[in-house]
Amino acid sequence: MNRYSIKMRASNKEEGHISGAEKIVREKELEQYCSRLLRRALDHGKGKPDFINLKIEAVDEAEILHLPALAVTTLETADAEEGREKVLGCLRRLGLERGEEILSLWSQSYAMRGAMLLDADTLERLEPDAERGIRATYMDMETEDKARQSACTGKNHFNEALVLATKVVNHPNIVAELCISDDPDYVTGYIAARELGYVRITRLKEMGSSQGGRVFLFRGNAQEREACIQYLQQQKVLVHVDPEEKR
Repeated sequence: MNRYSIKMRASNKEEGHISGAEKIVREKELEQYCSRLLRRALDHGKGKPDFINLKIEAVDEAEILHLPALAVTTLETADAEEGREKVLGCLRRLGLERGEEILSLWSQSYAMRGAMLLDADTLERLEPDAERGIRATYMDMETEDKARQSACTGKNHFNEALVLATKVVNHPNIVAELCISDDPDYVTGYIAARELGYVRITRLKEMGSSQGGRVFLFRGNAQEREACIQYLQQQKVLVHVDPEEKR
C-alpha cells in the first residue's frame, strides 16, 4: 500500500518564511491532514501568509526506513545563557572542544532557509548552497492515530523535532545536531546525537525572539558528504514513537 508525503510551506512578503510542516500519511488520511496543515499555515504566530504551497507525492512503502525514536533527556535552564552552557557541556561530552566557535557559527544559520552543514573538526561550512542550506525532509512519526492527529493540531514542537533529530543523527556521518526554533513563542531548543539521545534544553533564547536555526555537525570525506546530503533530503523515514512516553 502506498502512502503520501505532504509538505506545507507558507510565507508572506513582510516576514518571508512563516510556517512549514510535513507528514507521511495513508491514502485514507490524505484529505484530513491536508486540511490540518492548511489551517496550521493560516493560524501561525508570525502572521498571515500570502503564499501557501501544499506538495503531495506518492511514497512506496518499500522506500521507507523505520527508526526507533531517540531517548529523551530534559535539562531545565533558567535563561538562555545557562542553556548555552548546557550545549557546550554536551559538545565536550562528544569530544568537540571548539564549542564556542560552533555556537558562533550556529547563530549565522538563523537567516538560512535550511540547516548549516558544518565539519565537526575543521568547522568548514559544507552545504552546497549557503543561503538554502540543507533541508532534512520526508519524515513523520509512526504511532497510534490519536497521537498522530494531536501532532498535527497546531505545532507540536517536541514531536516534530524528535522525528527530525532521530532521522538526522541516525546517519553514520552526523556527529550531532543543534536546533533552536524560530517560533517567537517557543524558547526550548535541543542538541541530539547517537551518544546523547535527544537532549531538550528548556531555555535557549528569550521569549518573543524569532531568531532560530539549525546546524548538522558532519565528519567524513567528500563522497560521504554527498551520500549524507542525499539521505537527509531524500530518504523516507518513519520514526516510531511510544504514545505512552511523556512529552
